[in-house]
Amino acid sequence: MPPPGSGIPVGAIREAARLAVEATSLRSVARAVRLSPMGLKNFLEGREPYSATRRKLNAWFVEHAAGRPEYAEPAARASLAVLTEGIPASGRDAVAARILQVVREGHGRSGTPPPAWLDIPLPYCPSGKRERSEHSGPPSH
Repeated sequence: MPPPGSGIPVGAIREAARLAVEATSLRSVARAVRLSPMGLKNFLEGREPYSATRRKLNAWFVEHAAGRPEYAEPAARASLAVLTEGIPASGRDAVAARILQVVREGHGRSGTPPPAWLDIPLPYCPSGKRERSEHSGPPSH
């Protein structure tokens, strides 16, 4: 299975984790993400995370970014990655598009304005190639 959430900007997750560490501590954030402190430190230093680490970071980011407008689109991408995890890559974008359509319809029925992130361009997860430019070392654990 390809790394989940490869279309999510790793920089946004890294920045959110860095700010969380500044506000609390490395150990506290590592515990919340379910990583070792060294694994989180490696990620913060720019290492590309392994798939399992990326899944943990995505889940933490979805929870951490809730209600924070500066993370709205990256959190939506992370949420789609979490929701479509395990679906073969060939069908992931179609499922994500259906999820976004249901949300769009829900806003239409309730008469509320849809959030800007609802127009996320798909494919949101093009086989993991989008973020390779941010790779600056071996994967972190």
